[in-house]
Amino acid sequence: MSGICGAVEFCSRPEAPAPGIRIHSHTTGNLTISYVSSAEPFRMRLTNSENLFLVWLSCSGRSTFEATRARTLVSEQRGWVSNPGSGTEISWSRDCAQLIVGIDRSSLERRLGSLLRQALPQPLAFEGPLDTASQPLSGWHDGVRLFVKSLDSRNSALEHRAAADSVEDAIMTTFLVSHRHNYWDVLRESVDLVPSRAVREATRLIESRPDRQHSVASLAHAVGVSVRVLERGFRRYLDITPHNYLRDVRLRRARQDLEVSVPDAVTVSEVARRHGFFHFGRFAATYRDRFDEAPSDTLRRAGELLR
Repeated sequence: MSGICGAVEFCSRPEAPAPGIRIHSHTTGNLTISYVSSAEPFRMRLTNSENLFLVWLSCSGRSTFEATRARTLVSEQRGWVSNPGSGTEISWSRDCAQLIVGIDRSSLERRLGSLLRQALPQPLAFEGPLDTASQPLSGWHDGVRLFVKSLDSRNSALEHRAAADSVEDAIMTTFLVSHRHNYWDVLRESVDLVPSRAVREATRLIESRPDRQHSVASLAHAVGVSVRVLERGFRRYLDITPHNYLRDVRLRRARQDLEVSVPDAVTVSEVARRHGFFHFGRFAATYRDRFDEAPSDTLRRAGELLR
């Protein structure tokens, strides 16, 4: 255990600390993947290596992690992160098995610095408890299991260094954006990490109900990001602001409405209000700029076609 984790002291049966422990490890460039199982229960004190982040993922059985007055039960849907140099007391149940993902500290901190485009003023530190039952960590967990399966397969693409490096980078980056740490808020504001999901959900909300009184703030709240992140996402993926995207959708729907309307049955101002425009003069000017004709001309032409 010391070879993959750090300094380990077993708290019971010192003459035979953990007779049932079996360890199988595979080290790639920046990751050490270890499968550890024990037929017998045991308790140990771990002082984590200064050079590794350790992510503990349960395969079977249960274990308890205690650190800095926090106690977490690690099971199928819950894991644990040990930060470099941290101390943890760990209790394993009978027939317990864990997958331990060791991530090189300097590589992970360098990757984070690259994402933030700045040197880290303080060491990176993750929260201990790890919720692998829900996204985004469940997706990261699935990716790790596929990575492990590929490591154990013959003729795997991971035998090629470039492929292995790419997968390692994806695992590290995804973990940084999936589990909370002391740079979490700063990272969420990073333009490089604007989630395309948030932009897709915001556009879906706009397209489904453009008549609602959407604002950038209400859209950001609905999709779970800050206003600044959503604005950056729209500029990055759609080259437009959320406000202008909403305006364009409303204009397009208003034009579609005018093109099938009967002039004697509806007015331009009624169509404008129906699609969220409550300042008629501003609507008419914006409409003319967008479609090179007045909204009244669109309505009149529709009437002529219906005669």
